[in-house]
Amino acid sequence: HWNLTGRYEIIMEKKGYFFKKEKKAGGKKLNHNGYLDYEIPLHWIAEEDGDTLTVYDPDGEGAMTASFYNMLADRSIDEQITVMAKKFTEQNAITVDKSMFFIHGGAEKTVLHATGITQDKWFVKLWVAAKKPKIVMITYQSQKKTKEIEKCDAIIESMRFSV
Repeated sequence: HWNLTGRYEIIMEKKGYFFKKEKKAGGKKLNHNGYLDYEIPLHWIAEEDGDTLTVYDPDGEGAMTASFYNMLADRSIDEQITVMAKKFTEQNAITVDKSMFFIHGGAEKTVLHATGITQDKWFVKLWVAAKKPKIVMITYQSQKKTKEIEKCDAIIESMRFSV
């Protein structure tokens, strides 16, 4: 079954104990501009156009779009990604479902994420991932929320900054 992080769990029972083996949803290991490693499912496509990256399942419901930025030296990571997320949702008239919250990934990255609905009633999920001095803003849009979002979450989880 798929758990909330988009990883596949195989649970085996042996002598009354449960052993878990997690397998990432990805398969293709990729890199953007020498500083961001990430993994996507084997049949998914990643297209780069300058400083924009689009990732999607050709038979899927929606697409992820990533834009890349440099941090301001005089602000904290939390402050910068919060301001970026709020500005994006306001400028694009996205009604956020729940308040935004952080996932602290330790030394690897800090991620803020939120879900919402556009004025056209499309589902949108926003992630802002950062590790000094880089920020990546990623959006996923589809006509409705589907299980495909779990694979998108796994892609975000796989991201590693090499800075």
